[in-house]
Amino acid sequence: MSEEEIGKINRKLQKMIDKSEVDETIARDLLNRLQESRITLSILQKTGIGKTVNNLRRVIANEDLSTVAKSLLKNWKKLVPESGTSVPGNKDDKQATSINNNNNNNNNNSQQSQETNINTGKTLESSKSIERQPSQPTSSLYTPSQTHDEIRLKSRDLMASAFSVSELPEGSADPVELAARVEDVIFKELKDTGVKYRNRIRSRISNLKDLKNPNLRTNVLLGFITPERLAVLTAEEMASDALKQERSKLNESAINEHQLAMDEGTGTDLIQCKKCKQNNCAYTEAQTRSADEPMTLFVFCKNCGHRWKM
Repeated sequence: MSEEEIGKINRKLQKMIDKSEVDETIARDLLNRLQESRITLSILQKTGIGKTVNNLRRVIANEDLSTVAKSLLKNWKKLVPESGTSVPGNKDDKQATSINNNNNNNNNNSQQSQETNINTGKTLESSKSIERQPSQPTSSLYTPSQTHDEIRLKSRDLMASAFSVSELPEGSADPVELAARVEDVIFKELKDTGVKYRNRIRSRISNLKDLKNPNLRTNVLLGFITPERLAVLTAEEMASDALKQERSKLNESAINEHQLAMDEGTGTDLIQCKKCKQNNCAYTEAQTRSADEPMTLFVFCKNCGHRWKM
């Protein structure tokens, strides 16, 4: 299989990881194709397929599929040179050299195993601090602004607690830093700490603390969803799969119920029909979204019979 084809497989797997929607059938087929391919160290470095498969292994629940991913990673580790030097031209050369030198100074006190990083082609001395190194970067070019505003500081504290509502997964980013970045994006968008700001903060905290929706919290902690993205997600986008299905059924039921009614509802001349432009309408209301969202209006034009929702 060519480097280009490996790159396509990498993009397909990464897309599933980013959306947190791993189709196990497709993923298994792609991993089997990788097993049948001749992967070189050069392909690993250029495509980043090793990092993607490792991230996939962390998010899939299927044990058999996880075993396939682990087998691939084990075979690819053998491609990396056993020396402590990194591949020439690798931008992390200095970092790898520094880590190796620091660990070599401790060899007289304890024996440490070596863990090969297939994503960068370098071998690192493994220790507890390195073993807990996250799969995704914990730092970002984005640095939240400093603030002394009590409301903003309280919001950051509450959100950091929401990130820590249960045991942090291995490789998690700092909950305090994540909370500060989420809050800062929300404040910069809304410009104040008014009702909209508080509702947005409350919605993030509620969904992060929801023990029935662990995927949202885990995906943010591991870097699959950035804090900046979390700050703008809608209630529907943050909801668990079970809640999304429940809301979908409720929405369909409400639409059918309210659109079947022709002249029922509250008459009003404040709404203009989009079709005939007359102000002779009737409307009904229904809660089709989450409780913190406004109700949906179902409008019926008594003049031409046109129906729509607002």
